[in-house]
Amino acid sequence: MLNFTLTDLKYLLALAEEKHFAKAAARCFVSQPTLSIAIKKLEENLETCIFERENHQILLTPTGNILIEQARKILSEAQQMREMALSYQNPYSQPLRIGAILTIGPYLFPSLVRDTIKAAPDLKLILEEGFTSSLTAKLLNGELDVIILATPVTESELEQTDFFQDELSLICSSKHKLATQAKISPKLLNDETLLILGNGNCLRDQVLQACKNVATTGNISNQIISSSIETIKYMVEMNIGVSILPKIAQINLPADLVVKPFSASKKPTRTLSIVTRKNFSRKSLVKLIEQQLIAQLV
Repeated sequence: MLNFTLTDLKYLLALAEEKHFAKAAARCFVSQPTLSIAIKKLEENLETCIFERENHQILLTPTGNILIEQARKILSEAQQMREMALSYQNPYSQPLRIGAILTIGPYLFPSLVRDTIKAAPDLKLILEEGFTSSLTAKLLNGELDVIILATPVTESELEQTDFFQDELSLICSSKHKLATQAKISPKLLNDETLLILGNGNCLRDQVLQACKNVATTGNISNQIISSSIETIKYMVEMNIGVSILPKIAQINLPADLVVKPFSASKKPTRTLSIVTRKNFSRKSLVKLIEQQLIAQLV
């Protein structure tokens, strides 16, 4: 007969992620013996070995990997069950936790918070920025309710709604030779220094796709990597190189920076979308957020 609690599963996930008994116990606000006993009893109850313990190393067994994923689903479903019950009483009773990738959050979050306060003053928002992979994982395990991305999701548990086509344009210094061009052909970038974001940013891939005629032949003379769009803006203003910027980030531009559209008949864009779990109970709030985002971008 199965005999374990949601708390046992929380201990299980903590140990799987921390891979250290003391750290997992501290994360769960319990003593190490309490957590160790709970994990041992869980393994006995399930009649399987979840962790390998050797030379102070904690490793998941193949069976353990499968059980961890199931534990995440169970905890997520339990959280959603609680939210469902609360939502029938009052959809505003719990904060709405929204995540956005690093190239979206700084440009949409401020207005979103302002407009949501006006439209739904009783709704509290908790905001988080991060990479697509981490935000998606948090959405799946219930740590976030809504995420805003610029790439498609593939997980069957999620639903995605596109809400804006974010056009990409070239930015350069007003002193740069390309500043005199009305429109930009990607081939003009052959001899330029291109400032781009580092690995892990989906905008990096979208920028390189926009320059694919150049990038695939290796003709770009130089690339400078930055971790921030804002840093790139100021480096471009100093005429260190050129870059490609999404429309939503074309605000508060430095004085000597100019924006130039591409000459292609089909303009390079990235698709912004709002993503949530299919069985998320407070869909009316997701719709509200979607409407606020569309309103500020029209």
